Amino acid sequence: MDFRSLVAALPGKKASVYTFDRGKTVRHPHAAIHADVVDARTRLRNWGVGVGTRVGIYAPNSYQWLVHDLALIELGAISVPFTDDFAGKVNQELLDNYNIALLLIAKSHARIFADKPAHVAFLDAPNSDVRVLDRAPSDDADEADQHSLVFSSGSAGGLKGLVISRKGVEETIPPIIEALGMRPTDRLLLFLPMSNFQQRNLCYSALFYDFDIIITDYTQLFAAMPALNPTVLIAPPVLYQMLYSEFEKYPGWKKALWTVLGNLLSFVPSPIRQGLARTLFQDFYKQFGSSMRMLVTGMAPIRRNLGAFFQRMQLPLCESYGMVEAGSITWRPAGSREFGSVGKVLRGITLSFEPDGEIIVNRANSMTLRYFQCAEGENERTFLAPGRVATGDMGRLDKDGNLFLLGRKKELLITPGGTKIHPEVIEQELNNCPDIAHAVLCFRPHATQLTCVVDLVPPGGEDARARVQKFANSLPAAKKAAPFVEVIFSDAPFTLENGMLRPNMKIDRKAILARYCPN
Repeated sequence: MDFRSLVAALPGKKASVYTFDRGKTVRHPHAAIHADVVDARTRLRNWGVGVGTRVGIYAPNSYQWLVHDLALIELGAISVPFTDDFAGKVNQELLDNYNIALLLIAKSHARIFADKPAHVAFLDAPNSDVRVLDRAPSDDADEADQHSLVFSSGSAGGLKGLVISRKGVEETIPPIIEALGMRPTDRLLLFLPMSNFQQRNLCYSALFYDFDIIITDYTQLFAAMPALNPTVLIAPPVLYQMLYSEFEKYPGWKKALWTVLGNLLSFVPSPIRQGLARTLFQDFYKQFGSSMRMLVTGMAPIRRNLGAFFQRMQLPLCESYGMVEAGSITWRPAGSREFGSVGKVLRGITLSFEPDGEIIVNRANSMTLRYFQCAEGENERTFLAPGRVATGDMGRLDKDGNLFLLGRKKELLITPGGTKIHPEVIEQELNNCPDIAHAVLCFRPHATQLTCVVDLVPPGGEDARARVQKFANSLPAAKKAAPFVEVIFSDAPFTLENGMLRPNMKIDRKAILARYCPN
């Protein structure tokens, strides 16, 4: 894989990029993308964009987002996509802070710069008199390998800035795409923001490996699937939990029948198994369209019962573990029943473990060179040496090479009695309760009991609250840690809009605990 040949090779490709917006589908063959990228490249060059120019992007998902990103790669420029975390904060001060010479925005965001200065241009509308700002040259020693500057938010809150490596991207894509087993006939649906680097990485993968992709946003997801019939969906665990919660609303007799039928289908030869499942479980399958063959998740821990559920429905839920700093690390494929693990290590990677159990990733080139924005000392704690990244995750390998995650190192809780608790381990057990949408655990100062903030699956109610409290106090891991679990029920579902979920659909642990468990 080599970015220098990516755009040049597009005229010989057969696949397409599909966009879906407000019910409208547009097809862009890979062969035709080449001309659009060349046009965008010419415009950008005429505006003054060249090697090392920092170009900000603030726009919703679109075909033009991808085209301009590819054009920037061609020019050797450095893209700086601003995530939804920057809503209401995109202004001249921000551009100066990150040394942005040109900002690309959607026409719908025109109000951000009402006077539209020369260094602000539309991605999706005509422009005139555009010119980059004169910025001082960077003194970064690694600038020649800088692909993009990206922002990432973790479950504990706070934004990190990461310098993405071109060499790292080129090296980390092939192992995970090969593990996925993507076919020329596949159609992958992407709906998370393209400012999330994983989404762009998947776009590059589709162009390199010549399979279809569908680009939309999360508000259009359930309309896009039956309209465009994707074969592979990559989504955060929260989406699959939502689908499982909908199943839980079916009448008891129907759930019991489907469970029996799903178990029986496991004895049917695999070539016809999924076809039969589409007929038997058509109410469930129709939301995915007519062609879905594989579901993929990662980005956050997933409940063990979800893997077993989708396996029983003959729609395997595979899992990858990775991080922007290191790239994709492991893969648990279809057919694996190690639902508590995140799979086995991808080729080209070895893992080592610190004495406290922290996972260290070793590969020739990591996806990220370093942080350009982080807490003091975090660069040194994370990037131990070239190709050697400390994940901040605790884990262990079993005898068969399956990796099991125990939780984040910095989230470790210690009881007054000195017992160490990985909150994510107990949260995963709590999340097996069908009444719980999300569970977030903490240990208040000087408390003797664990405190758990619970977001109930609708409709909730007093009966559900009683079941959750009983379930929480029956968990062996919780009982070992503390004699009692104090359950606090949220007053509203965790959503992007109220700040309890991050733009990447992960829970915002810091925001949740600040609201419901202030110290």
